[in-house]
Amino acid sequence: MSPEPKVVPPKNGQRVQSVQHQGVFEVVGVNALMQTANIRLVDGSGHVIPNVAWTSLKASDKK
Repeated sequence: MSPEPKVVPPKNGQRVQSVQHQGVFEVVGVNALMQTANIRLVDGSGHVIPNVAWTSLKASDKK
């Protein structure tokens, strides 16, 4: 049995990239119970994308 990867919860204001969406996003809300986050494009265009699973997010090096 292989160990499951540890899921690290995102933090508000953290910049992330999503497997499901293109671009660099900022976390604007975190739901620990559902393990999801609300994200918004860093450049301010577009709407907030709600309930994105933590497993589909990764920290972004881009500023």
